Amino acid sequence: MRLVALFRGVNVGGVRVPMAELRELLAEQGLREVRTLLASGNAVFDADLPPDGLARRLETVVGERFGYAARILVVTIDEVAAAVRSYPFEGSDDTHAYVVFTEQEAVASDLGAAAAELPEGDQVQASGRLIYWRVAVGSTLGSPFGKLLARRKAVFTTTRNLRTLEKILAAA
Repeated sequence: MRLVALFRGVNVGGVRVPMAELRELLAEQGLREVRTLLASGNAVFDADLPPDGLARRLETVVGERFGYAARILVVTIDEVAAAVRSYPFEGSDDTHAYVVFTEQEAVASDLGAAAAELPEGDQVQASGRLIYWRVAVGSTLGSPFGKLLARRKAVFTTTRNLRTLEKILAAA
């Protein structure tokens, strides 16, 4: 099965994970056809293991190797393709298009409901375990929804730009 590992917080905030070393470590775990994309923690590979169990295993070995509390979400390549196809907002040069991945539908639903209470500015829509987000260029971290995500550190989410997801699909 073709899978994608989405790492949270890689190569930011003092966490340094060289992609060549990450590829090697993932291959050592029995994953096949491993490719890493960008330096922000994206890996595509083949595995015969279920995504959830694999995510916990990878968090342990990656955390031990690189010395940080790794958080990883593993999804199928089909889930990534569906997220890209289903992005509900129109793109433009003055906005960023993001997909926020969560482990549980309840988390996405709660964040979507909380976003509805925020001041206007961001477009946010929850769907299953995903949250689609459109925000003005240059205001991601300071936007109402960006601030909401930052305050919810206890809730595991990992965000990818739509263009990054398209690169993941192209590499798969």
